[in-house]
Amino acid sequence: MPELSLNKYEKWPKQEIFLEIFIPPETAFFVRLDGWNFKKLSEKIKTEKPFDERFAKCLVSSGKTLFDEGFSPALIYVVSDELNVLFIDAAPFRRRVEKINSVLASLISSAFTVNLKRFFNKENKIAFDSRIIIIPNEKKIIDYLGWRQTGAWRNHNNAYAYWFFRKMGLKPSEISRKLEGLKTKELHEILFKQGVNLAKTPQWQRRGILLHKQPFTRKIQNHPITRWKTQEKWNLPLFLSKEGIKLIKQVLNWTRQKRKS
Repeated sequence: MPELSLNKYEKWPKQEIFLEIFIPPETAFFVRLDGWNFKKLSEKIKTEKPFDERFAKCLVSSGKTLFDEGFSPALIYVVSDELNVLFIDAAPFRRRVEKINSVLASLISSAFTVNLKRFFNKENKIAFDSRIIIIPNEKKIIDYLGWRQTGAWRNHNNAYAYWFFRKMGLKPSEISRKLEGLKTKELHEILFKQGVNLAKTPQWQRRGILLHKQPFTRKIQNHPITRWKTQEKWNLPLFLSKEGIKLIKQVLNWTRQKRKS
């Protein structure tokens, strides 16, 4: 059989469509990874309503994969069905947008698939989409996290109200109309009369979960050695409060310290 020439195939790489878009150097950015069709997934695996701690653990464990695989994010904010991954100086793939979006989304999808089996003993096809948000300065990092946390609070309130009305026998379309006309204060009062205090639910449901690296010192042969451990914070302050701002700034300082070590 005559040997095939590869010359005839050289044109195919030129047919690839891709964009050489790079995030500007020394610019911080978030990668927001959103679960695709997770409402259907939660129904299929029968998660507890309105929130399931095992599901949150799936997201947290999947987020920790990015630290384990050496991507070096400054922090990961886990809320609802999304992971907000912050990079401040070190960034993967020379800051190439398509590569970051495709690899991080596929890695989190595969990690979540494994964790779904671990926490629920279920198997399902999982997908995350990915987008990049440029963050020009430290204040905007805090503002962004505050924005996502505000969304978490709104989602928390609506989720509790939705499942309360479902138990009352209302149809989803009826609930949507009812929630649309309710103010937050009115919603709180309705649920409070039924024994549900939205201000006393588990804090991770209201404010999300934060992952980051934190240094600790060990003595080896009487010499102090700095090591880094991934921390999970399930009881967060409000990011826009003094305590929350202090926490974020501390995490960012640790990230810079780790980069220099």
